[in-house]
Amino acid sequence: MRKIKKSTLMGTYYRSFLLLIVIPLVLVFLGAEIAVGYTLRSTSIETIDVLQENIASTLSSDVRTNSLQLSHFVYAGDGEFMQVAAKTHESSGTAWYAAEQQLQQAFRTAMVPSQDIVGGGFYMRDGGAVYMKDDITLPQEEVRGADWYQEALRQPNRVTVGVYDTSRTRLTSTAQKGRQLILVTAMASDLATDKSGQIEVVAFFTVSKVGDILWSQRQEEMRGASVILDREGHVLFGDMGDEEIRAYFEENLGQFVPGSQVRRAALLGDKARSYLFRVRPVPDTEWLLVTFVEESSLSQSFYSIGGALALIVCVLLGLFYFYSRYFLNAIITPVHAVCEGMERLDGNDLEVRVEPTGQQEIQELMVSFNQMVCNIRDMLRLTEETMQKKHEAEIQALQSQINPHFIVNTLNSIRFMAQVAQFDGIRRMAEALVSIVSCSFRSSASFYTVKDELEMLETYVYLMQIRYSNSFEVAYEVEEDCLNYCLPRLTLQPVVENAITHGLDEMTEELGQIRISAYRRDEYLCLSVWDNGIGMSREQIELLKKGRPRRQGDNDAFLNRLGKLRLLCGGRLQHGGPGARLAAGEPGGPIDYRY
Repeated sequence: MRKIKKSTLMGTYYRSFLLLIVIPLVLVFLGAEIAVGYTLRSTSIETIDVLQENIASTLSSDVRTNSLQLSHFVYAGDGEFMQVAAKTHESSGTAWYAAEQQLQQAFRTAMVPSQDIVGGGFYMRDGGAVYMKDDITLPQEEVRGADWYQEALRQPNRVTVGVYDTSRTRLTSTAQKGRQLILVTAMASDLATDKSGQIEVVAFFTVSKVGDILWSQRQEEMRGASVILDREGHVLFGDMGDEEIRAYFEENLGQFVPGSQVRRAALLGDKARSYLFRVRPVPDTEWLLVTFVEESSLSQSFYSIGGALALIVCVLLGLFYFYSRYFLNAIITPVHAVCEGMERLDGNDLEVRVEPTGQQEIQELMVSFNQMVCNIRDMLRLTEETMQKKHEAEIQALQSQINPHFIVNTLNSIRFMAQVAQFDGIRRMAEALVSIVSCSFRSSASFYTVKDELEMLETYVYLMQIRYSNSFEVAYEVEEDCLNYCLPRLTLQPVVENAITHGLDEMTEELGQIRISAYRRDEYLCLSVWDNGIGMSREQIELLKKGRPRRQGDNDAFLNRLGKLRLLCGGRLQHGGPGARLAAGEPGGPIDYRY
C-alpha cells in the first residue's frame, strides 16, 4: 500500500500529462493534417480544373475561329476561291502560274490577320491536290483515309475537325517545330459551293496554342500531364511522343468518362503509381480532355507542411517534457521526500529529518515537518516523564494506603482487647475512632446523605466530649425530610471541630453550647452550626471575606475567634445526588463554592 501511495502522485501527473497535453496535441496534429491534406488536395484539383478550362476554352476557340475562316473562304464571292482552285488544278504553264498566284493572294487576304495557319489544301475528286501557303507533304492516301476527311465526306458543307501531332507527323517541307498541335478544319463541297465539280474537300491546317500549354504543363510535376482523346478514346494529342502513355490509353479505350477517378499506371516512369485522372469534354467537339497527375505529387506540399507540423508538435512535447522534469524535481520529488519521512515517522523513527529543497512553499512544508517531529519527540519524552512520575505517585499512594489500614486494624485490636477486658469506655472510643478514620480514608463515595453525615458527626462529638471532659453540649435540630439529601462527606466535621477547638477552647466558666441545624428553605438545603464561643469582630469577618496572604500568627489572631462564625451550607433539594451550591458566611453571603 505504501508503494501504491508513493506512486499515486507521479502516476496522476503522468496520466494528466498524457490526457491533457499529449493526446490533445496528437489529435490537433491529426486534425490539422487531415484539414491541410484535404485543403491541398482540393486546391490541386481546382488548379487542374482551371488548367483544363484554359486548355478546353483555347482549343474550342481555335476550332470555332478556324471553322469560321474556312467557311468564309469557301463561301466568299459565291465560291470564287473554289473556282480559282479548280482553275489552278486544270491549268498548266503560264495559266497555271497566274491561277496559282491568284489563289495564294486570295488565301493570304482571307487568312489575315491569323499567322498560325500552316497551309491549306484543295483535294480533287480525281485524286489531285492544290495547296496554299506551304505544301502539305502528307501522302494523299493518308489524308484521304483520315477520320476527319471521311467525316467531311459524309457531311457535305459542314466543317469537321481533325488533329495532328508534329512530334509524330511531318506536315510541310519547311522546318517545323515539334510537340505542336496542328488543328485541321475541313469541309466537303457540293455543286452549291463548287460549280466546277472538281473539288472534293477543302482543309486548313492551323497551329493551336494548346500544344504549348500542354508542354508547359509537363514541366511542373504537380500539374501533371494532359492528353486529348477522340470519341473512341484514341490519343489525338498530348503524349509528346511517349509510347507508354499512348499504349495505356489504347488499352483502356472507352473507360474514361467525364469526372474524377484514381488508377494505378506506369505513365511517367518505370513503376506503376497511383494517378488521379480528371476528364472533361471539349466544347464544340466530340473529344475528351484527360489530365492525370501522380497522387504523391499532390501530397508533396502536404508532406512538407505535415512534416513542419510534426516538428512543431515534437518541439512542444519536448518543451513539455523538460517542464515536467523541472516540475517533478521542484515539487513532486520534495513531496516524495516528505512522504518517505512520514513513513519513517510511522515506523517510530523519531530521528527522521528531511532536507528542505524545492520551492519556497515546499521548503516551508519540510521545515514544518521537521518541527513537528521535534515536537512529537519532546511530547513523548514529556509524556514518558509524566507517566514515570504518575507511576511513582501510584506506588506512593499504594504505600500510603498501608498506613490507614494498619491504623484501622490496630484500633480494632485495641477495641477487641478493651472488650475482652470489659473497658467499655475504651471500646467505645476505639469504635468511634475506627468509624472516623474509615470515613476519612474512604474514597469510593464523595457524597453522603445528611443522615450518614450526622451519624459520623455524633461519633466525632463523642470523642471530643471525652477529650474536653464534657465541657460542651451539642443539640441537633434536623427536619425529618432533610435526612435523605446528599452533601459532600465530612462537610460538618471541620466546622464543628473549629467551633470546639477555637470557639469554646478559651471558655472556663460557661458551658459550651453547639447547635447543629438542617432545614429547607425554598429549593435549598440549609446546614447551620452555631456555638456560643468567643466569636469574631465585624472587621475581622470582612477582612476574612476579602482575603489576604496568610501570615505567621494567623492561627492565634483569627482562628481562635472562628467560634462565632456561622456557616450556612445550601444546596438544591435532590435525593441521591450532590448539592449544587455551598455558601459560607451569612445566608446569601458572597463566598460561593461550587461542587
